[in-house]
Amino acid sequence: MVYRLEDLNWMEFQKLVPKKIDTIILPVGTIEAHGVITLGTDVQIPQKIAEMIAEDLKAIIAPPVYYGVTRSLYHYPGSLTVTSQTFENYLYEIIDSMAEKGFSKIVVINGHGGHLNELKNAAFKVHKARKAKIAVVHWWILCEDITKQVYGVAGGHGAVDETAGILEIDKSLVRKELYKKGMAYKFDEALSVVPVPSSIILYKENEGYPDFDEEKAKIYMQKVAEKIKKMILEVFRKWDALKL
Repeated sequence: MVYRLEDLNWMEFQKLVPKKIDTIILPVGTIEAHGVITLGTDVQIPQKIAEMIAEDLKAIIAPPVYYGVTRSLYHYPGSLTVTSQTFENYLYEIIDSMAEKGFSKIVVINGHGGHLNELKNAAFKVHKARKAKIAVVHWWILCEDITKQVYGVAGGHGAVDETAGILEIDKSLVRKELYKKGMAYKFDEALSVVPVPSSIILYKENEGYPDFDEEKAKIYMQKVAEKIKKMILEVFRKWDALKL
């Protein structure tokens, strides 16, 4: 059974946490342009992954954090942001509250590359203060090999990997009719541009263009969820062995 924090009554929560469930999953992302997929891609994919792994992790799913630190794509229509310090403080207070309410293991599934340091800092501050065990998963980084395995190419932003995630969530959220191959932009570490001249960003030359194959997307997301689940369970096992 998958429990969602917002759907529980406080008395039900009291019976479950921490006696029966001591783990919570927090999906985190931002609202920003993603080519021909949704502004909410960076949240929707972590939320989907949480739904796919929560039962096996014996975890409750928390409501997601939708607003993060958007920089290079901020001036695209619909992109939103908060400041780095606001985001870090907000995440710290959310995770700290979770630890205070009895969750000793907190899994953050992150879908956005613009606030990696803020997540790391917030997690460490809560761990230091409460001794809670916290795992922050940047799903697209962890699953680079899965993208290569299923699609034979590297991923990107608004590219093949994220398009697969949204296809599997709801194919109607993928606006294939708006896509043109010339939309993509190859990221170059030697060049800093604001705004980035496309919201489909490739990290390798001619690799990562969106793929609209629904069956491949299903296979991809199943493999992504399985890898993340195995990794987290292994971390849990090692945490338990430490007896800290």
